[in-house]
Parts: sequence; C-alpha cells; structure tokens
Amino acid sequence: MRAVLTLVLVAAVLWGGYWFVGSRALERSAEAWFASQAAEGRIAERESLNVAGFPSRFDLTVTEPHLEDPASGFGWRAPFAQVFSLTYKPWHVITALPNTQTILAPGQQITLDSTRLRGSLIVKPSPALALDRIAIAGEGLAARSSLGWTVAASAARFATRQMDDDPARHEIGLDITALAPDASLLQAAAEADLPDVIDSVKLSAILGFTAPLDRHAGETRPELASLDLNETLIAWGDLKLFASGRLTLQAGLPEGRIDFRLENWRKAIRLAVALELIKPEVAPTWERMLGIMAAQSADAEKLDVPLIFADGRMSLGPLPLGPAPRLAQRQ
Repeated sequence: MRAVLTLVLVAAVLWGGYWFVGSRALERSAEAWFASQAAEGRIAERESLNVAGFPSRFDLTVTEPHLEDPASGFGWRAPFAQVFSLTYKPWHVITALPNTQTILAPGQQITLDSTRLRGSLIVKPSPALALDRIAIAGEGLAARSSLGWTVAASAARFATRQMDDDPARHEIGLDITALAPDASLLQAAAEADLPDVIDSVKLSAILGFTAPLDRHAGETRPELASLDLNETLIAWGDLKLFASGRLTLQAGLPEGRIDFRLENWRKAIRLAVALELIKPEVAPTWERMLGIMAAQSADAEKLDVPLIFADGRMSLGPLPLGPAPRLAQRQ
C-alpha cells in the first residue's frame, strides 16, 4: 500500500510539474505573439493575459483584446476571449467569445451580437501542426454597422476539414438559417413578392491551396489554387438558387465554369429592378432573353445557365460579360 501511495504522489507531482511548465509555455507563447504583431506594425493590445485550468486543462483568458491592421483597416475588439484545451490533447482547442464584439472594417465598425458563439480548432499532432479541422457555431446572431445597415440570422455554422488524399485541400461547409437582411433589401424583397427572411444559405465546397495550412504558412504563403463547388443553395421563399462547378487559377485568372439553376427566375428580375440593378425599361428585354434560355429546359420556370471563365474573360451562357476578375497573387 505504501508503494502505491508513493507512486500516486510521484505521479501527482510529475503531472503538476507538467501542467506548470505547459501553462507557463502557453502564456509566454501568447505574450510573444502579441509582441510579434506589434513589431510588424499592427495593433495588438490586451488588458491582461493568464492561464488557469489546473490540473486537467489549459485555459487561456485574454481581457480587452484589440487587434487591428492599420494597412488594411480591418480589426477586432472584444471584452474577452478564451481558449481552452485539455492537458493531454493540446492540439485540440476550443474558443469562447463574448455575446458582443466589434469588427473593424474600412470606414465602419460592425457590432456583432450573439446569444451563443463557440468555435474549435484541431491541428495534426505532428511537427508541422497542419490544420485538420475548424468548427464555428453561432446562435441569435445580429450585426449592426456604424453606417446604418443591419443583418441577422437565427443560427450559423461553418466547418472545414483537411482532405485525406491531399494536405493542401480542405472541404468547407456553411449553413445559415433564417437570414434577415437589411431594411433596404426588405423593401426590394416586398416589391418582388419575397418574404422578409431568407430561409437558408448552404455551401459545400473544396478549396485547394498552393501549400498546406500549417505552421510553415508564414514562409510558404498558401494561396487559393482551385475551387470545387459541390453545392450551393440560397432559398428565399419560392426563389431558389443552386450552383455547382469547378474553377482553377491560372496566373491569377479563374478558369472553368459554375453552373447555376434559378427557380422562379422572374422574381429575380423584379428584385434586380427594385434594387436598381436593372433599369425598369430594360427589364422586359432581360425577361424575354432569359425566357428564351429557360424555354430550353423541361420547366420554363427554371433557368439553367453556366458562368464560364476562359482565356481571361467571362460569360453568362451566351452573353459575354467582359474581362474576368484577376485574383492577385504574390510574386
């Protein structure tokens, strides 16, 4: 019995030492990260930073964090941010954010309110620490801009996972329910006989990068190389948009096609007119032109049309749209 007690005491002392060393290392790493951001000309401030959670967790709490990039104008502020991880599984972290936080963007501040907002991140337990999975879930979301616009959603979920066959490819998913757009869009929606709430927005895609997303990303500078759009759905009353396709980047220009299906497409024209995207006197021309394209399908209320990117130009079905957008790539 004495030997057992001795082993237990030794194990407890060793575990306590492991937690103390690990917590101090985590605290120093966090402090070093804030210092490195400030050294690179960014704003990286906080009121306090501490680690708790003994003996089973590493709980990092940062109060009054303020991160901002003056060059881009983007930043973030919050009363606090918390990062949790189990002592025996430090490569899996969980984040908790306050119900109110501020997102800084060029020319505006956006206040984000939520009843619940949580996230988790898992990296591969290997020397490269490659990103494995991300999951973010929020409920009771509402965004208010200093410019006057608002948007809200009852729930939103976003997730990614690294593909098994290629460490530089990641599958992503997005699901937003009951999206309430700004009042300016609601007025246009009423003129198009659409409800006040967009029922759902769903996205399933695979992103390919030029290099893995791991701890070497600062040197390898991964950039988007391909997009496989498996499914996109926007359901707004009986107006529904579906999209799927594949794009690759060639010298910064997209190549490929995205196939769109628009159900009850005439409402989309009415919405575009209400939003002043199409002049009222031109709307009949658009309706006749799209009607001819829709007549080629089995259901004239469903419009199937591809968005094609080729040789630096883009077209919507047979309609040329002009030069394709160039997506900047670092030299």
